[in-house]
Amino acid sequence: MTDGRFRPLAGFAAYVFLLLSGILFAGGAHAQQPQPNVLQMRTEDDREVTWNLTADSVTTQNDSKIIEAEGRVALRRGNDYLKADYIRYYSATNWVYLKGNVEVHLGKDDISAEEGEFDLRSRTGWLKKGRIFMGEPHAYFAGERIDKNWGDIYTFTDAKITVCDGDTPAWSLTAEEAVVEIDGYARLWRSNFQVKDNDVAYAPYFVMPAKRTRQSGFLMPEYGISSRDGFFYNQPYYWVVNETSDVTLNEYFMAERGFMHGVEYRARPTSDQTTWLRFDWLYDNKVVDSDGDDPIDSNDGLLRTNHERYWLRGMFETRLGDPRWRLKGDLDFVSDQNYLREFKRGLGGFSDSRDNLFELFGRDINERDRYRTSQVMLTRDWDRVSVALGGRYDQDPELGNGNRRYSEDSLPQRLPEADVYLHRGALFEGLPLEVQASAQSVYFHRRNGTQGARHDVHPQVVLPVNGKYGSVISSVGLRQTVYDTERRESLPGDGGDSSGEARTLPDYNVAASTEFARVYHLESAPLTLSAEQTGQSRWTGIRHALQPRVEYNNLPLVDQDDNPRYDDDDRIGARNELVYSLTNVFTRKREVVRMKTNDEGEAEPDLATDYLEFLRLKLQSGYDIREANRDDDLDTYERRPMLDYMAEVEYLPVAWLSWRSRTAWSPYTGDSTQHDHSLGLIDPDLGTLRLGYNWRAKLDEYRRTREKDISSLYLRGEAAVWGPWSVGGEYRVDIDDGRDLERIFDIIYNHQCFKVIGRTTFDRDEERYELLVVLPGLSD
Repeated sequence: MTDGRFRPLAGFAAYVFLLLSGILFAGGAHAQQPQPNVLQMRTEDDREVTWNLTADSVTTQNDSKIIEAEGRVALRRGNDYLKADYIRYYSATNWVYLKGNVEVHLGKDDISAEEGEFDLRSRTGWLKKGRIFMGEPHAYFAGERIDKNWGDIYTFTDAKITVCDGDTPAWSLTAEEAVVEIDGYARLWRSNFQVKDNDVAYAPYFVMPAKRTRQSGFLMPEYGISSRDGFFYNQPYYWVVNETSDVTLNEYFMAERGFMHGVEYRARPTSDQTTWLRFDWLYDNKVVDSDGDDPIDSNDGLLRTNHERYWLRGMFETRLGDPRWRLKGDLDFVSDQNYLREFKRGLGGFSDSRDNLFELFGRDINERDRYRTSQVMLTRDWDRVSVALGGRYDQDPELGNGNRRYSEDSLPQRLPEADVYLHRGALFEGLPLEVQASAQSVYFHRRNGTQGARHDVHPQVVLPVNGKYGSVISSVGLRQTVYDTERRESLPGDGGDSSGEARTLPDYNVAASTEFARVYHLESAPLTLSAEQTGQSRWTGIRHALQPRVEYNNLPLVDQDDNPRYDDDDRIGARNELVYSLTNVFTRKREVVRMKTNDEGEAEPDLATDYLEFLRLKLQSGYDIREANRDDDLDTYERRPMLDYMAEVEYLPVAWLSWRSRTAWSPYTGDSTQHDHSLGLIDPDLGTLRLGYNWRAKLDEYRRTREKDISSLYLRGEAAVWGPWSVGGEYRVDIDDGRDLERIFDIIYNHQCFKVIGRTTFDRDEERYELLVVLPGLSD
């Protein structure tokens, strides 16, 4: 498992031994000019490898028991090399001595020293004035003397550690003595944290991770000032439980609120078994005794009298023996209606948790202002059949804490639920007919309102016809629902007395589509195959595809008002409409010069071909037959059977530009009813920019109503300003209400070995000022 919190401070010590391990020198004679020698050696696992040695002179003493190489000594194997002014090897003891401008490159790491000695048999030795550079994670380790002890333990005298380039690093750690264990910890005694080689903080003893893989330790804190919370400081601690699981603990101090405690658990023993759980709790010094004092929403009529506040959330997925049996669950429970709206940023905030869950499981949680959903589901898949068994609990956060009593809860809980799916396939062998079906049985438990079970079966017969000029797919279905009601208690909005016991809903659908295409060849000068032309490209053709589609849906009007109402599936509306669309798809063919590796391992230019769908334009409208035949409320609402004209554009001509747009027009008013537009710009040197605009028109029609216009604008991005300085942020505004929803502004200083971010945030209920310092190797 990898994560941004891992402490990848280098496990450099293993490479010191590789400096000279197992090198055996064949005897040589004096030479006036550097001359090559092919040397054979055996590695620790008894493999024989070949090294090439060059030096001004190679001599042997005592019947080749001592081998000396002097003057521009270089030992090479592939991209790895060892260099020194002088090397002496003792074959009887496997002891090797290097002196003068010692340089080593192994893998991604570089080592330099004045001199050094190693016992290749015991893997012990020392370096004088040694410096080791690790390519990953770009770190330097230096010492007046470095001793390689038995095993993987190194001792440094007058140590210095940094990730910064240059002779005077921006920051570093020094210690009179340091002990480093590979895949363990670095322990520093009498240590100083330095800025530009000046001591700014002292620690008699300091421990830090010393390997590339994850390691326990403190993470970089979050701190700042909030108009609502006062000064805040959030300190996380990362604990590696074992190779497949870890825990993050944090203490979040808020001067105006108190201490919030948090614990997060993650586990991933295999690629298909994952768990993520987090619990935060707080004794809040503040309460909301009257609605007018609510900093979140002073007009919702809700209070918050509780001091004890918390949020428990998580997800898991696992297999039960046979990988076709899967168990997964979601957990989401909160103390009150304001918690997720107040604590939405930073470690443990709503946005952070939501992003973590979506990244790990691909599933989302409900928005902050909605009820919370917890559920568990056991599934089993066969070739054409899937079965799911589970249950779901929905929590209403607006209950309790000075608001409606918990006994007034009317949310239906799906306990238990069973679903069966028959995936589309042939009805009988040799017949063109196909069949698909779904069935569901669920019991709805609730404290108030109608309670009982709903059993639903929906089979469909499908006739696909595919030909040279297109395809037509027709389906006929019949939905049969039976209600087994234990308690009838109608609530406002149910629309009936819940006395219904069954419903039958037939449905019919037919969709026809085809495609016409033509390829346009583009003439341009051919590309030159050379390393200097790498990245050059040209378009050689454009394919234009025209995709017309017509779809008809029919679902008759069936009176369902007296049926129980547990969710939207209990009120399925009638449909009798025709929808037609025309989609234009433009795909370009491109030739590009790229470097590839040939069979000899050498890079050479090559002409590659790729394709990109760079433009998609879709036009859509339709006709509502039910609306054309409507007789209700004609005095108030005239018939408007034509659906809006919809235009959708997706334009991606180059890697740095993207544009997506959707616009709808009413054929009756001639005005727009919807706008959704977004523009994205990306430049590796200049920065990124994303601009979006969303708008919905006020509507007063028989089929749809909207009380007022709704429009919002958002802008987010980051731009390089000058040298290491850049700015970034996000801006969201409700245009119709004339109020800013959120303003975030960042000032960023990027250095090779650290980053400083100053962040200012304004939203409807808080002003927040934060400073974040990122030190690679310490705060990654």
